[in-house]
Amino acid sequence: MNEETINNIDVLSTLEKIKVDICHFIDEKLNKSGLFEILQKKDKSLVTNVDIFISDLIKDRITGKYPFLNFYSEEDMEKFEFPMVILDPIDGTKELASGVGECAVSFGIYFSAEFADERNFSWIFNPFNGFSISSLDPYVPSKKFFSEKLLAYISRTENSGGLHNSSESCHYHAVGSIAYKLGLLAAGSCDFVISKKPKNIWDIMAGSHICHLRGLKMLSNNNIISGISTKKLPDTLVWYPEEIEDRLELLL
Repeated sequence: MNEETINNIDVLSTLEKIKVDICHFIDEKLNKSGLFEILQKKDKSLVTNVDIFISDLIKDRITGKYPFLNFYSEEDMEKFEFPMVILDPIDGTKELASGVGECAVSFGIYFSAEFADERNFSWIFNPFNGFSISSLDPYVPSKKFFSEKLLAYISRTENSGGLHNSSESCHYHAVGSIAYKLGLLAAGSCDFVISKKPKNIWDIMAGSHICHLRGLKMLSNNNIISGISTKKLPDTLVWYPEEIEDRLELLL
């Protein structure tokens, strides 16, 4: 089997089946005990049995079918080398553990770091509200009419830390999971997303790719980037449509 045999429509079909298994697993755990098994990793971050289940499930179903793909997951950092699967099985584990459904599976198959590479595929799925978006989803590019006050999605951590202050020109709204926020941005739910904390590639690759395909820009330390080739990106990161670029410059 070689790279040419991957059909992203088939991948999406497989993911639709995986969605069902994920939801059944979560529902079973909640109905059985009302709680997820929560562990603390060496870096003090949290991991649940849901994260591990999803990571193992996707590895089995995707790399089992396409064994030439390397696998790089937050819970299984097998190999960071293209072509590869990049996966955060649950981005927003803190929200998941605390009962807030603002989390998402962030998945993609990438033959290169470039967002414009037509072989690349990305998918984001929130099992708690059914929201999903992929790089294959059809959409109609349209001229957006932005209100006087822009709406930005930020992390709950940055909000509680006072890193953003709403004003007459912009309202900052806290939403868990950067992957989920980027999916919502790509779907038109807010005007831009900003993060002032470093992010791992598994957090943002899928969302950044989908946003790029929908005409949104990604800014990293004031530089427009067209792909991600490193395991971690420094702060500050901003994703936004070109139409608000002038207004955004006054906020950053």
